Amino acid sequence: MASLGALVGGPLGEEDVEELRSERSIRGLKSQEEIERLTVDENLDDIERAVLLLSSGVEIQKLSIINNLPRLLEKNSGDVNRRILPILREYLYIAPLHVQLEATKSFSSIIEHGTIQAYMFASSFLPITLHNLDSRDTVVSNAWLQTLLTSIDFLPKDVIKREILGIAISKGQLSQSVNCRLASCKLLGKIAPKFETYWIKKELMALVASLCQDVDYEVRACMCQQLETIARALGLESTQSIIIPELVELTNDEETSVRLAGLETITNLLSLLDDDTCTAVIIPLVQKFCDEIPKQCSDSLLMVAKLFGKLSYGLSVNLDDTKKKWFLEFYKRMCFCGNPNKNNRVGSVTLALKSSVLSGATIDDDPEAECRRCCAFNFPAMLLFCGASGFQAELAPTFHSLVEDPHALVRRTIACGFHEVAKLLGTNVGTIQQDLSILLKDESIEVLEGLIPNLPQSLECLASGGHSTLADTKLNNLSNLIPSLIACELAVDSSSNWRLHVELLEKFSCFPKCLTSDQIYYKFVPLFFRLLSSNRVLPVKLAAARTLCVFIRYNRRYEQRQELCCRLIQECGRGKSYRSRLLFIDICKFIMELFSRRFFKENFFEFLLELGSDPVLNVRLKFCTIPPLLKSLLKLPTDRHLLQQLEQCIRKLLSSEKEPDVCTAVRETFMKLDKTKYEEDIMDQRKEEEERLLIVMEEKEKEEMAGANKISDPRKKGSKDDKSKKAVASKGKGTKGDGLVALKRTPSNSGPSASSKTTQKTAPARSLGGSTKSSPSSSLQRLPNLSSALPPTTSGPSPSTSSGSSWRGSPNASTQARSSMTSAAVKTTGKTTKDKTTEKSTAGKNKKSIPLSSGNYSRGSF
Repeated sequence: MASLGALVGGPLGEEDVEELRSERSIRGLKSQEEIERLTVDENLDDIERAVLLLSSGVEIQKLSIINNLPRLLEKNSGDVNRRILPILREYLYIAPLHVQLEATKSFSSIIEHGTIQAYMFASSFLPITLHNLDSRDTVVSNAWLQTLLTSIDFLPKDVIKREILGIAISKGQLSQSVNCRLASCKLLGKIAPKFETYWIKKELMALVASLCQDVDYEVRACMCQQLETIARALGLESTQSIIIPELVELTNDEETSVRLAGLETITNLLSLLDDDTCTAVIIPLVQKFCDEIPKQCSDSLLMVAKLFGKLSYGLSVNLDDTKKKWFLEFYKRMCFCGNPNKNNRVGSVTLALKSSVLSGATIDDDPEAECRRCCAFNFPAMLLFCGASGFQAELAPTFHSLVEDPHALVRRTIACGFHEVAKLLGTNVGTIQQDLSILLKDESIEVLEGLIPNLPQSLECLASGGHSTLADTKLNNLSNLIPSLIACELAVDSSSNWRLHVELLEKFSCFPKCLTSDQIYYKFVPLFFRLLSSNRVLPVKLAAARTLCVFIRYNRRYEQRQELCCRLIQECGRGKSYRSRLLFIDICKFIMELFSRRFFKENFFEFLLELGSDPVLNVRLKFCTIPPLLKSLLKLPTDRHLLQQLEQCIRKLLSSEKEPDVCTAVRETFMKLDKTKYEEDIMDQRKEEEERLLIVMEEKEKEEMAGANKISDPRKKGSKDDKSKKAVASKGKGTKGDGLVALKRTPSNSGPSASSKTTQKTAPARSLGGSTKSSPSSSLQRLPNLSSALPPTTSGPSPSTSSGSSWRGSPNASTQARSSMTSAAVKTTGKTTKDKTTEKSTAGKNKKSIPLSSGNYSRGSF
């Protein structure tokens, strides 16, 4: 047998191979007739090809022509109307369902996008639409009805009167089927806004009243839904005399669906009605409707819960205290529908959201929870209704119960609107701080997804207390929220939703407006450095790095800013992992974006150039994208020394680089450098002024604190003066002591490796420009002594040049200070090795304490 070899696992013979080939070819072949039917002459133009395929093509070819009809009309509308539409009309009479549905979409697209003029559409496409409206297939007829309703908005009045009005009236007769009367209701609702009030009353209102009294409840409900548009077309006077009586009767209908449609229409018409109608008719009607709702959860209760916020706020101006109290009590009863037990929580595993849109999400398996979700959605409207002053007495317990609701979707809904509640409460916003803490610690990621997008607005409202932000109240306002914020970050970090984690870290950038610098520094900075070092998701690390740069930008403590910049350079720029050094390049981009150009050039420029000689290929390759950006920051002749360092780095790469990818990138960078020029930036000047202002504010705070300490304990004044005199005497000359103090502020003095002579010479001058109290705005506070705080690297450029230029660039530095610093530098150079060792040990004992371990300043592995 031919297949025996295959069955026993042996090799296939030639006969087996031929058999397999023949079977495969037979299944893939088309008959000659099919090939001829599918073959189209390539020389035919679009119109001729469309006519051929619609006349003799297969179904899928005809479907493609229908889908491409708008494009054909744009090219040649005359030939389409003359040659294609007659064939298409005949084909649609017998076309199957899916072709009809595609045709309705194509027709709607043509009229919506204005592919052809309205009159041309009325003469060519509208007759096809009206003809297929009478299809026996309900799905097909409804699809063509929707196309007709869409086209009414774009058709002129005379076409509507001539072509559509008669069909709408004839379909609305009682002798017609239910589907025809439903179609008539929808057509009347679309036609009425196109005409004047007198014409509507004369031509349409008799049929509208007849359909409102129809024997079928579906027709009554459908006509009730169209009364809103008809009422707005009629105006206030006619609405009160004609529409309102019909709505009152429909709201008292025996069918639930009709009553609910009536209540929804009344709610939507509140803005149109006057105070007398609302007081005399609408309010008693709503109260009666609500009182007749059964105690157990029902469709009526769900509808009332959805509309109650809009209904209450719309009627608020017409309610006295008693009726307002009734509305509030009814709302609170709905919020506790089902007697929710907060201990029986429904987790996120059983939570199924229909869509990301809040109003589109429902709870199908728990109608009582769905009722509470609707109440949570309407809470901001009810707060407007009640007023911020009455929140604590009336709505605070209800709000707390919704925050702790057992169902996650209810908690998510109240979390989505939390920022709105915080805004509306104003000065009473502090009453919901504990509720925000509860939501931040929620175990359901869905709840956090609803809370995080608007978290900055909520925190800023709480921090300001409803007024302008006051720094003195930050610590008292939000210190209790810090553990909850940290718990929220840990919960999101432990989940698999890294996009939410990125969003949360980006929202944390609002902390400088809400928290003090110490709170951010001690509570959140360690968390962000942990993310930079341990998190494996690159977008998360980038978000953490940018937010950390924002923290540095607005930190009001000199020592903290200095340490954070040093840690970024040491742990990222000189980190052991090449990923950390890659991240440092992105961090430098964030620094350029957030800080002034001067700040970056004085603190990060030289350390970034060190990565040009990194041993890892990927780091050097990414570094090659930076030089044009660096050159755009340099202003000649002030920054000539930095430009020389940059050019030296590029030349070194060009001469020593062996990797072809890096060589190509360096050459491209070299070409871009010639085209890059410095441009003045107004935003950069603003950033520089803000940084100067930050320095002034810090100096002012220090002076105020020093004055307060002297006033609080005058007995210590003499002893402090004595101690300061002794310290000056022990140090020798005043200028020399100033230089030593500046060195003490740099953590490198306690590090394991000794600084070079050049660094020792320039360090006093650098510290003078950054810490002169007589003129705090004379120079930017360059987180300043970073070159001396960090150990030098042999691969990177020398930091002494920029430091010297920074000192020379201080316009307000006194001549006496410069001469004293020069003498101090000379004396430092002339010291013996023994004197240097003694001085280092003394500086290590007396230096200002900065929470940095000496290990942080050891040389990174390059």
